[in-house]
Amino acid sequence: MHFFTLSLKSWCRLLGAASFLLLAVNAFATQADNQSDQGMAVYKALLPKAEAGDPEVQTTLGLMRLRGDTVPRDLRVARVWLGKAAIQQHTPAQYYLGQLLLLDVFNANPSDLDKQLTEGLGWLRRASRDQHPQSQLLYAQTLLGSQLDDPFGHSKIEAQQHLNSCAEVHLPCTRYALSRLDQGKEEEYCPSRDACDQKRRLLYTLANAEDAHARYRLSKFEGEDRMFWLRRAARLAHPQASYELADLVIRNEAPLQPEDPAVLSLLSSAAQQDVPQAMHLLGSMLVEGTRFPVNKPLGIQWLKLSAEKGFEPSRQLLMQIQTTADSKPAAEQVESAQTPENKP
Repeated sequence: MHFFTLSLKSWCRLLGAASFLLLAVNAFATQADNQSDQGMAVYKALLPKAEAGDPEVQTTLGLMRLRGDTVPRDLRVARVWLGKAAIQQHTPAQYYLGQLLLLDVFNANPSDLDKQLTEGLGWLRRASRDQHPQSQLLYAQTLLGSQLDDPFGHSKIEAQQHLNSCAEVHLPCTRYALSRLDQGKEEEYCPSRDACDQKRRLLYTLANAEDAHARYRLSKFEGEDRMFWLRRAARLAHPQASYELADLVIRNEAPLQPEDPAVLSLLSSAAQQDVPQAMHLLGSMLVEGTRFPVNKPLGIQWLKLSAEKGFEPSRQLLMQIQTTADSKPAAEQVESAQTPENKP
């Protein structure tokens, strides 16, 4: 299918729902029920400033018409006000106007659609060149997600440059840039040293922003301090990091630091987040009473959950526990079941 004639549904899927702010709510919804006389009064009060050329106010009126929550929705009027602000180099207006045009909200006929989409990308490029991060992200997503070499006459090289710039300051850009390098394979996909270095820089940015998974991923990178990143990820309750740190401590390969959660907390956190190895380790230690007070019913419960997830060691341990219970003499089972209070 030709890129220019994508259906609206396909076009939105290409851009990504996360790219849209106001429009993602529902650009084609009926106007909201909570419109009020007060909202229209505010709109009319702002009209003189907008008509006098104030780009901030023009953008505000455009967004009010776009949202349709306090005044009747009118996308054509929204386009007019945003266009007036956009030509005055008001980057937020350029960003919202670009979205409107890309979404084909005006039901352009096929002969006009190419022109409209080209104009929409043009506004996004202008805002991107002014270092507007949301525009840089949407511009990059649109172009880099296209199968064409130069969609709408725009350069993918320039789009990548905008993305690289944005990734240093805007976390959604950072995550998108990282996802493009990962190609769904995370650490295993590192076709060149340059790509690995780029990944490392992006992960540093996310790790410094309290991203637990970025910290855990850095613990796997060659040349990084594994324990440093593993601890920092575990302190943010990253499931796999919590399990691995607990396992290292239990095997006396690493001591806990004062800021680290206790071993029981680490295992419980990982187990509650569906890490089968953590479920197994926690369950076996509770059953055996090693390191933690014995709690056989709770331990068996964790082992069963782990076995249900296909973790073979848990299934085998449950079989051993059942075999041991079945082989106990009947009198011994009765004796062990009695509590000090009900013994004769």
